[in-house]
Amino acid sequence: MLHVWDGPLSAAIYLTEAADIAQLEAYLSSPDRSARWDQVALTIVKPGYSINEEALLARLRYPINRLRNLALSLSPTPYVLVVDVDFVPSPNMHFLLSSRGVPLLNRPSSRNSLSPTFRRTAVVIPTFALVPSFNGSFPSTPAELASLLTSTPPLATLTDPNAGHASPDPSHSYEICYEPQWEPYYLLARSSHPLYDERFTDQGGDKQAHALLLNALGYSFHVLRDVWVLHPPKTDKRDEAWPAARLVPERGRAERSAQEADEGGGEHFNLVAQRDPSRYRYFQDFLPEMERHWGANVRWPRGCSARIAAGRRNFGRARAATPFGL
Repeated sequence: MLHVWDGPLSAAIYLTEAADIAQLEAYLSSPDRSARWDQVALTIVKPGYSINEEALLARLRYPINRLRNLALSLSPTPYVLVVDVDFVPSPNMHFLLSSRGVPLLNRPSSRNSLSPTFRRTAVVIPTFALVPSFNGSFPSTPAELASLLTSTPPLATLTDPNAGHASPDPSHSYEICYEPQWEPYYLLARSSHPLYDERFTDQGGDKQAHALLLNALGYSFHVLRDVWVLHPPKTDKRDEAWPAARLVPERGRAERSAQEADEGGGEHFNLVAQRDPSRYRYFQDFLPEMERHWGANVRWPRGCSARIAAGRRNFGRARAATPFGL
């Protein structure tokens, strides 16, 4: 990420195991460390390392939304893009977000006129993943990315198919409507960026809950062309296993089997997290709470323009070949 992102960056790291402390210290003190680390505000979270079962399970439930909020709290900029740290931004993204994305957030609208600081617009960044067999150079242009998506077999995939159909409009962006179970990455004005719900841990509804909250608040969503974030090829799924799956064998088997079913079934969240009654869950806990507060139609795309919502334009699953209207 630091090799291609030339703006400031705030990151949070969770030290799951006590041995992680020495490893992190060794890396940060290495003379070979990139000078770009000077632009990083780093938050280190060290939990207790008690070995009793209750404390162990609490520690292994990765506090993903807590980490997001901590990183947000140290962001030095008025606009923020929250992404998982293993994603790689496209070239010149900082410049394009500054020159094209920020004006989208600040352009006059009936929603923005309600408050001098609250901006009800989110600029969505398309998200892709390279297949495990990919061993070439990362795409540096939209045309190169499109060739990976349309190759046979595809060498890259659109990770969130609920990103909407690309518009034929040649402008730098196009509007899409919110959809349930959507988990996009987006640029927001920091002054109006709601915090993430810290009751969510591990994987399962954490980003979806935030997107639903934006929809309830009446946000409109606009995809920015010519920028993207990319997940590198996964060489070994165990390297990216969540702490509970990696460190607790019995739980790990359940987590992995659920994740495999999740990937095969096209779901958007971890099934174990949704079935575990001891966890805060997206469907059983969060959605009823949102419906009580915002009404039963909270998942209707409230901020989408009537023309698009009524005509179902830019509303539905994206075709892999058209993430930028190519």
